[in-house]
Amino acid sequence: MTKQEHIVNTALTLFYTKGLHAVGINEILAESNVAKKTLYNHFASKDELICACLAKRDTQFNSWFEEICNKPLAIEVAISLFTGLKLWFANQVPKLGHFNGCFFINAAAEYPNAQHPIAKQCMQHKQTILDIILTALLATPELKNNKVKALEIAHTLLTLKEGLISQARVTRSQSFVMPSITLLKHITQS
Repeated sequence: MTKQEHIVNTALTLFYTKGLHAVGINEILAESNVAKKTLYNHFASKDELICACLAKRDTQFNSWFEEICNKPLAIEVAISLFTGLKLWFANQVPKLGHFNGCFFINAAAEYPNAQHPIAKQCMQHKQTILDIILTALLATPELKNNKVKALEIAHTLLTLKEGLISQARVTRSQSFVMPSITLLKHITQS
């Protein structure tokens, strides 16, 4: 692992656990055991480091998300998506680490200016997630010739996904109800 990767991994863990504004450069330096000069040789600013952390998390999350959405039938895409979320909430997805909500929702809340590079990266992540769901749905026999319907279902699944992530993060509980099979069948077959 390069020094740059080590810094990003350390910063990502700290940012995801504590928040972007709550973690300072000195804490990252102490935790990563690198010199300030080394950090600034790789990243011109804290914002640049945050963007690198968002890019790493985007790659990690999207890889996992594509795996769980890659199913042969639309109902299976939906069921697998919510089963995957439940495992993540229960800290059973090692690739994603200990659950602390969506790193992109958390980051967007700390950077509300839509023109800020961090906010733009968060918006792009959500678009990519929608695209992953849509691609998975369009690969199913039920929806391969109906992009309008597939897009409608993708938006609905994305909205449910985002709501469940927020609910799990805020309540720190898994006691809420996941979408039922009946609801998912209705969404994917209506």
